[in-house]
Amino acid sequence: MLESRVQESIKILKNASRSYSLPWALGFSGGKDSTTALSLTIKAKEEGAEFSKLYVLYADTMLEHHFLRKKSLEALESLKAFEWVEPVVVKAKEGNDFISMMVDKGYPAPSIFNRWCMARLKIYPVHRFLRQIGKRVMVLGVRSDESSRRKATVGTEPLIVKRNEIDVRPLVKWTKFDVFEYLLNEKRWDGESFDYVFELYGEECGFNPDVPCGTSDTRFGCWVCTLVNQEKMPVSETLKKVRTSLKEISSKREYRIIDENGNPRRLNLEGRKKVAELFLEALEKEPEAFGYDIGALKNKLETFLKDAREKTLSL
Repeated sequence: MLESRVQESIKILKNASRSYSLPWALGFSGGKDSTTALSLTIKAKEEGAEFSKLYVLYADTMLEHHFLRKKSLEALESLKAFEWVEPVVVKAKEGNDFISMMVDKGYPAPSIFNRWCMARLKIYPVHRFLRQIGKRVMVLGVRSDESSRRKATVGTEPLIVKRNEIDVRPLVKWTKFDVFEYLLNEKRWDGESFDYVFELYGEECGFNPDVPCGTSDTRFGCWVCTLVNQEKMPVSETLKKVRTSLKEISSKREYRIIDENGNPRRLNLEGRKKVAELFLEALEKEPEAFGYDIGALKNKLETFLKDAREKTLSL
């Protein structure tokens, strides 16, 4: 069954390469689906796919789950062995990173009503790069079985033609079990095993004998994310405290600027101080969780707190 899935996916990729003479790009997070999509794309190229360039795009929020970020960057480095692959790391514009948005600009923690982080940390940086390429084929690691909502929005078509982009979706009919089985039985493009992926997903992949592989719902992304169920992302108590506290600070009117209509807007100075203190404490305890220049970030937060305290005393 899996072998037929693999061959079908490679055929999809090869057919797309023959139909569209365009640059190719692939969004890579380092998780199980994008890793599998990348592996299949490399296989397709080795089996005759006719694209000449593949950009592998990694949006570095600098607050990704630290083990996943480390492994993702290592995987990108290994891709340099292929002359037709160009690994690309994109980041938010200066001053638009997560910590700056909250501490310097006073943005409250992202919520379902204002998910500002996704646009600034991932969508805008990726789109800025893609605009340089122009019309392209985009390889996406989406699967229709991720959820009932995803199935309704994604559908099951492996090829979607848009005005400036052709979306190729080699995994659209795969299940989570297919993905794990593939990674279990394949080697990475540089000969390394995919064991690190199974480390990431832990009990979801059978490390807990009471939980069959693929039946839990582990999620990865930014450890600071205030939009996910905390239990779905395996992080330390220190980092969980940051997530919880960011939500609590943002929910309290005493830490928000209140407009003339009584509506809470951005964080006030006191709220921004609380956020800066949270990040500084986490930075000192778990610096490996931050993809920032640690020294520069520590100096930034300490300077902000010093200036904020002086401003408060002068009032």
